[in-house]
Amino acid sequence: MFYMLSLLKAFILLFLHQNFVSASFECTKPIQLGAENGILPDSSFTATSFATSREPQKARLNGQFAWRPRKMDSNEYLIINFQSRVIITSIATQGRRAAREFVTLYALQYSDNGMNWFYYTDENKIIMSFPGNYDDNSVKENRFHEPIIAQYVRINPRQWNNFIALRVEFYGCSYDPTTVTFNRVALASYDAMYQPLNSFQDELMLRFRTNDPNALLFYTKGTQNNDYMSIELRNGSIFVGVDLGSTVEKPGEILMRCGSLLDDFQWHDVKVRRTGRSITVVVDQLVVRNESKSLFTSFNFDGKMYVGGAPSHVDRGILIRSNFMGCIENVIYRSYTENRVVDILKGARYKWPYYQVEGGYLSYSCIDLNQMPMTFKDRNSYLYAQRNPGSQRLDVSFGMRTFELEGLIYYHRFAKDTANQDTGYIKMYLTEGALNIKFRLGSKNKPDQVMIHRRANLNDGLWHDISLSITIDMMNVTVDYEPEIVRGTFKIQTGEMFYIGGGLTDDLSLPGFVGCFRRLTLNDGRQITPDNVRSFDDGPQANTNNYVTSVGVLINSCEILDKCTPNPCQHGGVCLQTWNDFRCDCSRTGYGGAVCHTSEHPLSCLDYKMTRMQQRYTYDTDIQLTIDVDGSGPIEPFMVTCRFGSQMENMNVTEVDHYNQREVIVKGYKNPGSYSQNIVYTASKIQVNELVERSYSCSQYVSVKCRGSKFLNFNGQPYGWWVGRTNQPMYYWGGSEEGIRKCRCGVNQECDYPNVYCNCDAGDVENEKQDDGLLKNKVYLPVYQIFLGDTSENRYLKYSIGSLICEGDRLYDNTVTFRKNDAVLEVSDYDSVKMAMDIRFQFRTRSHSGILIQKVGNLTGDLLEVKLLTPREIAFRYSAGSGVEVISISTPFDLNDDEFHTVQIERNRKEARMNVDSISAGNPEDLYAYRPFIFTSNLTIGASVSYRDGFVGCFRGLQVNGKNIDLVSLARRAVYGVSEGCVGKCASNPCLNGGTCIEKYSSFECDCTFTPFRGPICGTEIGTILEASNIIKYTFPTQGVTATEEETIKAQFATYNKQGIIMQIVSDKKDEKGLIDYFTLEMNNNGGVRVRFNYGFDNFEFNPPYDLSNGQNHEVIVIRKNRGQSISIKVDEHLAYSFNFTRGSFIDMVFDSPRFLYVGRNDTMRPDTGFIGCISRLQFNRIFPLKYTFLEVPDTYIMVNGSSIREWQCAIDPVTYAPEPIEIPPDRDIKIIKLPNVHTPPLQDWRYATLLGVGLAVLMATILGVVIFFYHKYAYKGSYVTKEDKGAVHALDADEAITKGDHRHPNITEKKEWFL
Repeated sequence: MFYMLSLLKAFILLFLHQNFVSASFECTKPIQLGAENGILPDSSFTATSFATSREPQKARLNGQFAWRPRKMDSNEYLIINFQSRVIITSIATQGRRAAREFVTLYALQYSDNGMNWFYYTDENKIIMSFPGNYDDNSVKENRFHEPIIAQYVRINPRQWNNFIALRVEFYGCSYDPTTVTFNRVALASYDAMYQPLNSFQDELMLRFRTNDPNALLFYTKGTQNNDYMSIELRNGSIFVGVDLGSTVEKPGEILMRCGSLLDDFQWHDVKVRRTGRSITVVVDQLVVRNESKSLFTSFNFDGKMYVGGAPSHVDRGILIRSNFMGCIENVIYRSYTENRVVDILKGARYKWPYYQVEGGYLSYSCIDLNQMPMTFKDRNSYLYAQRNPGSQRLDVSFGMRTFELEGLIYYHRFAKDTANQDTGYIKMYLTEGALNIKFRLGSKNKPDQVMIHRRANLNDGLWHDISLSITIDMMNVTVDYEPEIVRGTFKIQTGEMFYIGGGLTDDLSLPGFVGCFRRLTLNDGRQITPDNVRSFDDGPQANTNNYVTSVGVLINSCEILDKCTPNPCQHGGVCLQTWNDFRCDCSRTGYGGAVCHTSEHPLSCLDYKMTRMQQRYTYDTDIQLTIDVDGSGPIEPFMVTCRFGSQMENMNVTEVDHYNQREVIVKGYKNPGSYSQNIVYTASKIQVNELVERSYSCSQYVSVKCRGSKFLNFNGQPYGWWVGRTNQPMYYWGGSEEGIRKCRCGVNQECDYPNVYCNCDAGDVENEKQDDGLLKNKVYLPVYQIFLGDTSENRYLKYSIGSLICEGDRLYDNTVTFRKNDAVLEVSDYDSVKMAMDIRFQFRTRSHSGILIQKVGNLTGDLLEVKLLTPREIAFRYSAGSGVEVISISTPFDLNDDEFHTVQIERNRKEARMNVDSISAGNPEDLYAYRPFIFTSNLTIGASVSYRDGFVGCFRGLQVNGKNIDLVSLARRAVYGVSEGCVGKCASNPCLNGGTCIEKYSSFECDCTFTPFRGPICGTEIGTILEASNIIKYTFPTQGVTATEEETIKAQFATYNKQGIIMQIVSDKKDEKGLIDYFTLEMNNNGGVRVRFNYGFDNFEFNPPYDLSNGQNHEVIVIRKNRGQSISIKVDEHLAYSFNFTRGSFIDMVFDSPRFLYVGRNDTMRPDTGFIGCISRLQFNRIFPLKYTFLEVPDTYIMVNGSSIREWQCAIDPVTYAPEPIEIPPDRDIKIIKLPNVHTPPLQDWRYATLLGVGLAVLMATILGVVIFFYHKYAYKGSYVTKEDKGAVHALDADEAITKGDHRHPNITEKKEWFL
């Protein structure tokens, strides 16, 4: 009966324990923590400063007033003391009501004692900047991703509207911990043997506080499958070891590191959360995630859970051989699977069943083991102490931690002798992370001595215990229990002043110490405590021997920040840090940049050829190259062979080798597939897979030779096959296709034997046969395994597998064209929360400006934008809580030259940077203010998120953090303004008559400069009607054409007369015979054209046999080429007449110094013998006399004689195109945002009403005055304005008004009827 009652009591206690525990560590129903409801007294609110009537106690949520500091800068703090530790889950803020004063961004710190402060960070240990308010009265609540347990909280405004003004409230729960001090001997435990735990989802939580950098905090294990969990401190970092169960074939052990510098005697939270194989470790707010490799998914605990260490340190998962010394509280294990909670410390304290204390006694409070830390925050911080001189012994000891390579640690000058002479000094300092002791014992005549302690890397951020002792016969320097001893005779007498960390004014060669000290003990053997440290600013002390004076040293706190945990250097970069900064050593990683984020290798062979290869190396046959297919992504670089072919080839081949390329003979494997061989490539599977996916095509040569053995065996069970990257057996061979079980000879019906589909399936034992060819289906490539059979000692197979060969890079086919400047593509899966981010793309445009990409955060004001500002300037604008920053690059070349340009932007904890082609520029980042972007919009390509300031042109190769974005698929789904590929308006050759098309992607422009046409598409004739007396004379500039050997001469004309010059070019220089060079195209007496010329060697004349005087338009083209040796004359569509000169028969074939060009007639002809009719399309090489004649501003080289002429189109209508279909933008769901109402106090409503009424009255009076003014100014006064062109006022009729108008109108056409 007694046993039954005891058992019943135990179960009742367990039941009460389960319900009590769950309430002790959870905060499921947060409540106000006392700011708004007044529970916190006014004394709980303090601040760095405050304005009159804006005291910190006014900072209560929904209060009438608000706290406002005296100065508006980012060094102001509002501090709240909750009177005891509480659990804080969220914060709510307001501004100052009806004043438009509010904080828009702030950081938060918390503390247990009001001296040691910790920033609240995100899961990457980046200081969080919380978004604040958007008006002065609405409440903005921010929930913490991990709750805070603290007594003090201080808020640091970072950005604000008008003035800093703050009202706050915190939400959370009271905190009732079970706190225990451990002494490395006693342990708390829970025995799960009677109630084993089998959990798929669970969580372990604890808090600890210690000065010990190495200790075992928690350990438990099961008896099945070697399950265990351990939590250790190693060099100040938490290491969590987990094994869900291991087997010989599949070990399941995993070790995760999280946090650093945790041996600072401050409370730290540790949480281990697990769901199946997914394990998350949280230390304070830092989060590390990993996956177990175990075959199992559940914990099986049927042993003991130990807190504070373990009785034996030889069990699996335990590396540290020391139990814990310090304070631990609230060690709680919760199984969500079994709905069980185990509170080990509370159970041990109250002696619940299965809970106990082993090995001694525990103190259920946290004994203050604080060791008086102090922080030397900069090079000017130091301590000095004044002591009574005369001691013949010198002692100093302390603990030290720093990240700096150098700095003065300790300095003391010995007392002077009886003759008032210097007797020496001792100086302790760091150089390259090693401890140096420089000393001189005796007069100045004695040499200085230097001792370097063998312990290195003292700047690793860990605590190092250092002591110096000088006695009459020995000097002992000990670092971490490793002594360095110098023996001799040391007759010293200590002086008065002792300097720690700096303070030397007579030696500036050594900087001051930056870092932390603890347990500082000077010559009197007493440890320095806060009570005997006085600030230098407090003035002199009465009894200086009892005090140490601080100059800028922070007492009772070590505010060191490990900037290398988690490691900000990516891709294996090594993080090296100082007190205020860090840098990344990226050597031998293949990556560069401030945090080793950007790959130094090309993305592919094609990328190398397009962006990095110099032209003279373009056609090398083979280049060994390291490529990085995903740039900054997780796939590592690997070596390939690039092949670009000969100069006549457009080849871009990538070849990946493997280690099994030699021919292999197989004997003695009879059964199908009994022989197997893995094909191991020089690149990993993930690297090869990405290469294959990105390539246009891939192939691999395979060969098998046989004697007597069968291979695919079409009519029976196959003896051989291969396996590719899909892990499927492939029953076909090179030159064939999947699914048909044939070799190349079977597909082509050319096998050596009938009724077989592979030569090796014939079973020929006399002759060696071969089947080979290329495998071309890249879905299955490359070959990873080969299986063979049907071999013996007399029958064999020989196989060889070639390299994987891939062509091209689809990244550069991932191209779209933005036709409209308000068209966009949106990328929704852009991950911007990473510690480092980068975006890479290429663009091509003719536009002068436009936004290429943009992404915004509507709630935070965050921004990311790349914009082409001018043809030679591009800017990267960004904002992440610290205002808008701009990186601008001005290029020495045009970026709108219709060529592709590469842009890469990157932002990380060290810097933001932009690269444009080979030009780079960057801005440094504030290490303490940095945070990742917080965006609410998609990554918008082609314009802003509001569809403004858009880019028009081609865009390709977009990669975000190394991930390829499929632009083509996005363009296919787009309904407006975006198309697949890079296809502009000039692709259809819209410019006529040799006009040059200028691509604008949304439109095009035709440059008709070097054509005898004008108009939008160079389709408008430039002609004129000439009378017999007309002369058009063009004088060549003296600095223009001096001589030609080749000419292109064109003319179009319509006439009924058989007289006149169509075009004549004459020289102004005579040769030795007194002749001048000339060329004449004129009408002959038969109504045809005559071509006459003399270039210095003879007169030539050609008369094509066609009557062209029929009033129709005829075109004549004369071309001299081959350095003057051949001439062709073409009339309309008739076959061209050609004549070749023999250069050896003539001396001179150069048209020397053409000076004058005549149209109609020349100066020597009678006025009635000129050309009569319409003439157009006149061209002499790149000279167009009619175009110059009818310029808006007359050409000074043109002279017109005879009757007046005007521009005609010679009865040829301008060519026009049908208008393109109008693209209408889609409905983009643009919404009107309703602004929140601002609460106005009732007593002030009349003021706002009065101001509103006065404002409306002034506005109405202004509008009325403007209307009256314009009415009188522009009222009808007997005159009117027309739309007529200049020059039309002198016209005699309407037709002439049009034709005498502005000649810039290309579509004006005059049609005439001719009556014969």
